[in-house]
Amino acid sequence: MKQSVLTAGNLLPAMTRIKPVLAMLLLLICASAATADPDRGRLLYENHCGSCHESTVHIREIQLAKSLAAVRAQVARWQEALKLQWSAEDVGDVAEYLNTAWYHYAQ
Repeated sequence: MKQSVLTAGNLLPAMTRIKPVLAMLLLLICASAATADPDRGRLLYENHCGSCHESTVHIREIQLAKSLAAVRAQVARWQEALKLQWSAEDVGDVAEYLNTAWYHYAQ
C-alpha cells in the first residue's frame, strides 16, 4: 500500500476538501450558540456543578475564561472530567447560562 505524502503539488486539492468541513463545523458552532437555552443550562449547572462551584468562582479577580468560546471550553472540559457525557447542546446550554448570569461576553 502506497502512503500519500502531502507536498506543495497536492496541498491545494487537500485544502479544498477541508474547506467544506471547516465551514460546516463553523455553522454548527454558530447554530448551537444561537439556539442555546440558558434556562436548561441553569438546571444542568445547578444539578451537576453547583455543589462545587459557588457564585464566587464566577466573580473572582482572575478569570480563566476570557470569552464565550473559553467558557464553552471550560464547561466541556469539566463535564468530561466528571464523566457527565453531556451533548454539545448540553455544553452550549450551560455555557450560555453562565454567560447570561455572570460573564456577559459577546456572542
